Parts: sequence; C-alpha cells; structure tokens
Amino acid sequence: MRIDYVDGLLQTSLTLNYKGQALTIDKLVIDTGASHTLLSADAVADVGVFFENGDEIESVQLGDINIENVKLDVGSLHEKLAINGLLGLDLLMKANIVLDLAELVMYSANPSQFLVTKEHLPTKSLLPFERS
Repeated sequence: MRIDYVDGLLQTSLTLNYKGQALTIDKLVIDTGASHTLLSADAVADVGVFFENGDEIESVQLGDINIENVKLDVGSLHEKLAINGLLGLDLLMKANIVLDLAELVMYSANPSQFLVTKEHLPTKSLLPFERS
C-alpha cells in the first residue's frame, strides 16, 4: 500500500466497514508514537460511528490488508490540522505492518493472514463507484 509524504508527515488511507457500509478515510497520519488509532468524528459520522457509543468496527482495510473486529478511538482533532486521524500502533502491530520508507509503501509481514477476500467486502458502499 502506498504511503504519501505530505508536509513532513507520512499519510495513508483506510476503509472502514461498519454495519454493512464502507467508508474510505484518507489523510491519516502514520504515527508509530501513538498507541491507538484515532479517527476524526467528522470523518466517520457518515456511517453512524460516534465517539460516545463505543461500537466495535466490523473490519478495517489498509489496501489489501483486512483487520477484523477493531476498536477505534473517535474524537475531535484540532481544526488547524489538515488530517482525518492517526494510524497508531494498535492497527500497525495487529497487521504486522512493515514500513518501507525508501519506497514509501507499507505491507504486512504475514500477508496471507490478512488478505481481503470477497466475504470481507461490505454489502453497501458510500463510495461513488460500485465494487465488482
């Protein structure tokens, strides 16, 4: 999966699957100093995830890597930050992510354990295109 280097920060995206809906969130800073992943409340409100309900996310996809039964922190980020959250060590370690900074890519050290299969795809999508 591609990593973007923007304003001195490593950024990526993830797809959140919640109650049969998919939402792709971009502008996530890869933060190996953060113990937990934090998503902006504004970025996840479209699929009904709110920071007070404590719901568990069905799965998160990082490119071809699927991570199931995920608990994510959702909250407010400072409005001057042009990001939608932090990708923390909880997800990075759960998926055994390797960061290749020379090539600006990340991948799982155990890819067969996390590859996305057809049953992981959501039934309803908020994306502007249909999956085949």
